[in-house]
Amino acid sequence: MTVKADANQVHRDFGAAALRDITDGVLPDQNAPTAVAVQPLVMTLFDDAAQATNKRWIMKGLIARGETSSLIGPPGCGKSALEADLAVHCARQADFLGHRAKEKCGVLVLALERGDLYERRFAAYRQRDQVTGLPIAIVKTVVDLLNPSCVDVIAVTLCDATRRLGHEVGLLIIDTYNKGIAIGGGDEDKAKDQNRVAAHLRKLHELANIHIALVGHTGKDESRGARGSNAHLGDVDLMVQISGDSAVKTAKVTKANDQPEREIATFRMKPFVLGQDEDGDPIDVAIIDVIDSGPAAAMAKPAKQLTNLEKAGLRELNECVADHVEPPPNDPHCPPGSKGVALETWRGRLRQRSVIGKKGEKGERTQFMRIKDGLRDKGRIGIWDDYVWPVCRLTA
Repeated sequence: MTVKADANQVHRDFGAAALRDITDGVLPDQNAPTAVAVQPLVMTLFDDAAQATNKRWIMKGLIARGETSSLIGPPGCGKSALEADLAVHCARQADFLGHRAKEKCGVLVLALERGDLYERRFAAYRQRDQVTGLPIAIVKTVVDLLNPSCVDVIAVTLCDATRRLGHEVGLLIIDTYNKGIAIGGGDEDKAKDQNRVAAHLRKLHELANIHIALVGHTGKDESRGARGSNAHLGDVDLMVQISGDSAVKTAKVTKANDQPEREIATFRMKPFVLGQDEDGDPIDVAIIDVIDSGPAAAMAKPAKQLTNLEKAGLRELNECVADHVEPPPNDPHCPPGSKGVALETWRGRLRQRSVIGKKGEKGERTQFMRIKDGLRDKGRIGIWDDYVWPVCRLTA
């Protein structure tokens, strides 16, 4: 049912009489010169509710379209680096921390601070993994999340990113959420400001079927979670907190609507050298180096997720270790008693057994990277510097 009415008059007269008019299909002053179209809100009937129960997962069991997540932690703990790693995995449709990648999707990063750092990190992935053309875009303009116009601005930017990337954007990262509140004169400690931003993000969900990943901060007392009003915690569907006083950090789900609280990864920040500056000094950037994907890998039943190429790769790694164990680096990040070999030893074995192409052949490097990255992301191998070891034996 579509009716026309003067908007101001409707607001003034909306009472019992107006309700009767609506049920009769007419609103007051329907012929007013400032008429606007009025439509009922979209609703789902009881018997249709079951049809909407299945989520559209991007990373199964972690992030889904139509939801909002929040990644929090103290300064310098690797929040942005972990989100950048997630972005690359979504854009490549690669499993992330033991969670199955259900679709390849474009990623838009609203870098409200440190946009250049995001660019350097993505450059590191491009060089390290020898990949190009990933559907990822970065915006370095600060957006006022308190202003209602931010909904239209972000929605238009999502459309433009989809057009330019040639792939539908499914993941929107806002880093940092706190900066988007502050730029409009808001106070993250005030529930009214937190709720206003949350309402704008929910409106954005109505316009675009995406996952919104927010990056924020913990307070001085990390045990109390996100900094500011707890209205933020109440609104998000998933909250992940990074903690750890040493070089090794832990990412843990601390709140989720329909997921268990659990550790999803331990990781460290590893420098990657991009090149040299004009003085010959190295240009480096820290990216995520996953040590262990924790219980998430077991929850995702990784043995059933391995591709045939990954199965062959893991089988040859186990055979390599059985034939010739090479001493691990003298480093606490290598588990005590770990038995492995150098990455190049494993790679040579894969060439020898024709699992990948011969050295120098086109596609050989890409094949090896797919095996290595796939097994690492699924928690089946550990890697430290140039050393690799199987986390568990292949049984399927």
